[in-house]
Amino acid sequence: MQLTLPSGPSVRGIRPELRFGLLLADLFICVGTVFLAPEVGDIHTMGPYQLLFLAGLLFLSGAYIQFRYESARTFDLHDVLRLLFGALAGVALAFAFVWWIPSPLLHASGRIVVIAAMAAFIARMFLRIGLVLLRKRILNHRPDAQRIIVVGVGMSAFSLIREIQEDRNMMMLSVVGCVDDGIAVKRVDGVRILGKVDDLPALIARHRVDSVVVAIPAAPLQLINHIKELCKSSRAPNGSPPTVKVVPDASQLLSDNVTISRIRDIRLEDVLSREPVVVDTAALRPHLENEVVLVTGAGGSIGSELCRQIATFNPKLLVLLGHGENSLFAIEGELRTKYHFTRTRMALADVADGPAIRSIFGRFRPRVVFHAAAHKHVPILEDNICEAVRNNIFGTRTVALAASAAGVAKFVLLSTDKAVNPTSVMGATKRMAELLCQSFAGGSSTEFVTVRFGNVLGSRGSVVPIFKEQVASGGPVTITHREMKRYFMTIPEAVSLVLQAMSMGRDGEVLVLDMGQPIKIIDLAESIIRLSGFEPYRDIGIVETAMRPGEKLFEEILTDSEDFSRTSHQRLFIAKQDRLDYSRLGFGLKRLARSVTASDWRTTLAIIREFVPEYQPERAPEHLITTLSS
Repeated sequence: MQLTLPSGPSVRGIRPELRFGLLLADLFICVGTVFLAPEVGDIHTMGPYQLLFLAGLLFLSGAYIQFRYESARTFDLHDVLRLLFGALAGVALAFAFVWWIPSPLLHASGRIVVIAAMAAFIARMFLRIGLVLLRKRILNHRPDAQRIIVVGVGMSAFSLIREIQEDRNMMMLSVVGCVDDGIAVKRVDGVRILGKVDDLPALIARHRVDSVVVAIPAAPLQLINHIKELCKSSRAPNGSPPTVKVVPDASQLLSDNVTISRIRDIRLEDVLSREPVVVDTAALRPHLENEVVLVTGAGGSIGSELCRQIATFNPKLLVLLGHGENSLFAIEGELRTKYHFTRTRMALADVADGPAIRSIFGRFRPRVVFHAAAHKHVPILEDNICEAVRNNIFGTRTVALAASAAGVAKFVLLSTDKAVNPTSVMGATKRMAELLCQSFAGGSSTEFVTVRFGNVLGSRGSVVPIFKEQVASGGPVTITHREMKRYFMTIPEAVSLVLQAMSMGRDGEVLVLDMGQPIKIIDLAESIIRLSGFEPYRDIGIVETAMRPGEKLFEEILTDSEDFSRTSHQRLFIAKQDRLDYSRLGFGLKRLARSVTASDWRTTLAIIREFVPEYQPERAPEHLITTLSS
């Protein structure tokens, strides 16, 4: 059965010159079969004009096929039935002229009509089969075509192979075969099954394969990573490992008019060695649907994704609070045009500006607040200690106090694994923000929940975009240390975790994601180079630089004094820790505010260490000391 997917104009259409050629060939077939029919049936009761008239009837009765459905790229059961219907229509039309419509043009024997119609049907059918086979043979022997192996033998593989055969936009692809484990079939739409997945290295070398396409709906991440590893040891005709691509899954095919022809490259998320996080959206809806929701840092990587996902729950109003007008304008426009969500308000303010923040909360009265605004770049904050404290600590306090005063139901702080045993100013300030939110627990009707997660793939300023830019410019890719490891999440994962934590977190809790195993930064760099079609150390070099101020080799997810307990979500657990009383913390914050106002970074760091004794900077900002001393 033909599976036609929408992939632009006229997937099954053929060029006008080819259509005219088929029409002309059909006309000659009809004339030839009509003049041969009397010889076959040994009946000679019709003159040449009557035979030509009969040929015209048989031709015209099936000619509509070329004008509506004809394809020279495939020939399937539907095409056979259309040709057969055309032949039967020709027989009926001829018999109408013979028996029911008095006509001097046609006095034919029924045997001649049937013989001619069936012969024309068979000849037309074999003509099209021959054209399809000839086309496939030509395509399979094009030296300039990109040769691919398809992983999978199901409907996605069938659809992909069929569309490659039909779509003019995919003429430069040639499927040399399929591979699959445990399926007892020999061919997929005429394409041979070459072996199993583990046979890929030998098959790539034997058939000079350029790309491997995974055509399995919702292919497990382990399978994709296994295929990537198999391709690493292989070589395409250009000398590099073959690229690995993935066909969109069923959910993508059913939304946004995505078609099977939109084969995607391996996503950067595919470097994760675990399955993505799954959340219970039903549990989120009561907190977001038809409610006023406020997101700070709404223009950032995490904040903007929060806005996208929150918009799908149809809130009453989504307040976008941020300090950068361009980023706010961008996410508001995206929500309006792509998500058709217009119930937004943009609030331009600094989170540490108390009067402005209180005014915004008093005006909109949000039910749920997500505090994503923060300075996050570790090396920059090492040189700007007081600004880091002002934004990350006092900004959090300002927003949290405004939320409590406005009667917000849930306040969710976005934290980081860098807050655990911090060695950087950024990590120390985020740990202080955690302590601050925990100290507010029980002080008002607002529930303060913290969610702690690792590095985010693809966020602005993160390592992945930097690596991609370095690869695009020809390298080298720079890493700070070969042994450095980090936990990684995708942006949608991080946001899904935040939303899930909002729904299930209780007042004063710190929720942490089970992020799987940490990934070596050097392995990440090598993967991105390979995903870009190059070979590490041969095409693109990797250079090791010195560790920057505030960095450490390994990130942790729990402090030395923390234990954990499980939640109902298998990927979330609660960090158990002693809570700091706000009366003690508040006195320290007053001293901290004076040191920040005076730009006294030494006193600022000393006060932070009082509350975060595990903060042990590995390298002091010597250049800053020199600058201030002078």
